[in-house]
Amino acid sequence: MKNVLYNLDQNVLINYHIGEEFLIFLVCFLIARRAFITSRSLDPLYDREGRSRIFLMSGGFALLGINSLVHAIIHAAGLNLNILYQTLIGYCLGLLTLIVAISAEKPWKHTYFPFLYIPFLLLLIPEIHERFPIFNQFRPLVWMVISYLSGLVSILYLATYYYTRLNRYLLSSAGHLFICISAIALFFPTGIGSTAWIYGHVLRPLGFGILLYSMNREELVNLRESILFKFITTFSLMVAFPVLIFGTIVLYENLQPIQLFGKRILVFVLVLVALSSALTFTLVLIIRLMRPLLQLKESMDQIADSGLEGSIQTDRNDEIGKLSQAFNDMVLKLRQSLSERDRLSRLAATGELSATLAHEIKNPLNAIGAAAVYLRKNFKGGLIREFGKIIYDEVSRINKLTANLLTFAKPLQPDFQLSDINNLVTETTDLLRKECEERGLAVETELDAEIPEISFDYNLIKQVLINLMLNSFDAMDKKGTVTVKTLSSNGSVLIAVEDNGAGIDEDNLKNIFNPFFTTKTRGTGLGLAISRKTMKDHGGDISVESVPGKGSTFTILLPIKK
Repeated sequence: MKNVLYNLDQNVLINYHIGEEFLIFLVCFLIARRAFITSRSLDPLYDREGRSRIFLMSGGFALLGINSLVHAIIHAAGLNLNILYQTLIGYCLGLLTLIVAISAEKPWKHTYFPFLYIPFLLLLIPEIHERFPIFNQFRPLVWMVISYLSGLVSILYLATYYYTRLNRYLLSSAGHLFICISAIALFFPTGIGSTAWIYGHVLRPLGFGILLYSMNREELVNLRESILFKFITTFSLMVAFPVLIFGTIVLYENLQPIQLFGKRILVFVLVLVALSSALTFTLVLIIRLMRPLLQLKESMDQIADSGLEGSIQTDRNDEIGKLSQAFNDMVLKLRQSLSERDRLSRLAATGELSATLAHEIKNPLNAIGAAAVYLRKNFKGGLIREFGKIIYDEVSRINKLTANLLTFAKPLQPDFQLSDINNLVTETTDLLRKECEERGLAVETELDAEIPEISFDYNLIKQVLINLMLNSFDAMDKKGTVTVKTLSSNGSVLIAVEDNGAGIDEDNLKNIFNPFFTTKTRGTGLGLAISRKTMKDHGGDISVESVPGKGSTFTILLPIKK
């Protein structure tokens, strides 16, 4: 097999090589086009990082494709082989662009990277590339660099798989690994048709073919920043510098022997580069990892000392940024939990006091009310009747308040039954439609027909909805509109009551569910507190969004219980 391949007509092998390079150009063009279209489809305001990474990915494959095309043209037209310096350097720049696309901390600052190829176009000028050493003498060094960079991209994709668990990254890693192995095979200065040459020129298109299959939209949009990627890249490139210089020295020594003094200088330079690389990596480690971790610790200490006030400010999207965001979320939840605990403590104390006062007040109120009725019936005189009515009305109002207090202190336990939430909304809006029309308002419904029957207390939820709708009526002038919507989302049923009324000020918004808080002149301030308590007993909640002058939206959340 080996002898047959080696003895094949050289023109046949060259034509195969030209076809191979042209095929790689087409594959790279398709991948670059796919990546560019994906980058343009992302929102420029909210995913600048993703757009930049995918743009760099597109630019990297565009460089690989362009240089494969030039490589094919050089062989097809029989041009000076020294032009291949330009194509192989272009390959290196394309691979470096892919490395930047995966590992850069702020990729939008590196979108210029593919355009660094423009100065290398000068190598196409005959007066320049003809002055270079014969290409075949330095070809092994260039292929060594390409092999190293391809291997680094393969490792980065492997790390990305570890980070995301997307199997396509394993395929991309395998694709670049084949390209790396092919470059190793082409490193050996053997003739066309040799075993190494055949392996190299078979594995390259195979690797690019795998990349064409693996690199779809899912893989591209899931590229994200990671400390792991940065340190793999930094360490690998720092190690590469002394290795590259050592390889260059060995290659140059074979071409032109170096005198003893020159060898000492070269050894000194090699040691200096190795030490510089080690120191640079250490500096990067301190700046990129240790300093952010220490800043994160200091911020955590400050927030703990301030009583969980404030948050950690960070513009990083790597693990440290995510850790900071997770800490901010934890602090926010702790603040909300402490606030809810204080509110529940106040509610419990208020409930106990309310129950006691309600029982103590109820009997005297009944006696006063009965006396007022007796006076109105048994004594004549307009003044007595007028004041008797006032006494009776005010006693009735206080009785209603005490009833609400008892409801708040000892609410009814929900009687869960399977019911249709849309029927409840329709029934409630029909009940209040007449009052709505008398006020010159309009009521509309938008019901989700796909909502299943769920388990809840029909009468209690109906009372909550009535209370929210009446509050919306009070918040609007004539010609206002109340819209009641239902929606099924994330295992819950939502009922939203929207109005275009006066809205709620930010200072009042945080207090509206507290008992006895009201902005109405004749309100008790218990309606929303009782409604939230009812929703909590159902395992749900009430939330509110409001813009002063534009209206409010109260949303009831009911879990779907099987």
